[in-house]
Amino acid sequence: MLTPNRIHNAKIIFSPLNWGMGHVSRSLPILEQLLRQNNVITVFCSAPQEAIYASYFNNLHFIRHDSYSFSFSSEGFKLAKFIRQLPSLIRQHVKERNRINQYLRTNPSDYIISDQRYGFRGKSGCSIFITHQCTLPLPWYLGFGQYINRFLIKRFHATWILDNEKERYAGKLSKTFTETQHYIGIKSRFQLECNSVKTEKKLKVLLFNGPIEFQAILLNAFNTEFDQFDVIIGADAELIHDSRCIRSWNEADQSLRAAAVIYSFCGYTTLMDVICLGCEWRCIPTPGQWEQLYLHKKTLT
Repeated sequence: MLTPNRIHNAKIIFSPLNWGMGHVSRSLPILEQLLRQNNVITVFCSAPQEAIYASYFNNLHFIRHDSYSFSFSSEGFKLAKFIRQLPSLIRQHVKERNRINQYLRTNPSDYIISDQRYGFRGKSGCSIFITHQCTLPLPWYLGFGQYINRFLIKRFHATWILDNEKERYAGKLSKTFTETQHYIGIKSRFQLECNSVKTEKKLKVLLFNGPIEFQAILLNAFNTEFDQFDVIIGADAELIHDSRCIRSWNEADQSLRAAAVIYSFCGYTTLMDVICLGCEWRCIPTPGQWEQLYLHKKTLT
């Protein structure tokens, strides 16, 4: 069984998806473990992603890598708009595949690890896909999307599922469909110090997670409680001008460790953080985003 604890003294290239910063956040404990196991890691990422990784680690190597050009509606996830973007996303997928294979020809690597980037895999080395969505929560009329998702995942040599096999916090989303898929547990950056740092939990924290275009939706959802928040994390400067706002990840970590209640969108990375932090969570789903609608319903039952 190929899991993170089996990889030692290897050369690794890694890349996270750019749909919000959740993919960066949840990869931090994975990269920390791989670094502890004497692996050499090169991260293919954007400048904002590199800035976050560099604030946690000083022994990663970086290569600038194109982000997928998602375009979001301020009203939430819109299927029609996403479908219109598919030709561009497919071209970027092919471009990414070609770039990685070209890189591997001159820089052989043992493992190519992708957090939800379907195109980040290589013809040489072992390609690993990180996800919590082996099964997509799609309506019946989009069943072909389920087939495409599984087809692309099967192109990888192994899948690391961000969930516990017993508790299954992602529910049906993390259901396996091949023998090469392995549960590696929930992953939160707060696991890096969860056992050693004890902080009094007393803050009410408004956390703007997910794409920036959705932030007004979250603000409107909790507008009546706005004055009660002690800390506001990740807000767009053009949306909120407030002394309670912090945008540094190191400051955010300190505040979230002291959170009694976190208010946010129902993203899976935030769910894993809340489990690790042991605080209360008040969340809303992004309109039109089926994964969050499913997770929100599941957290209420």
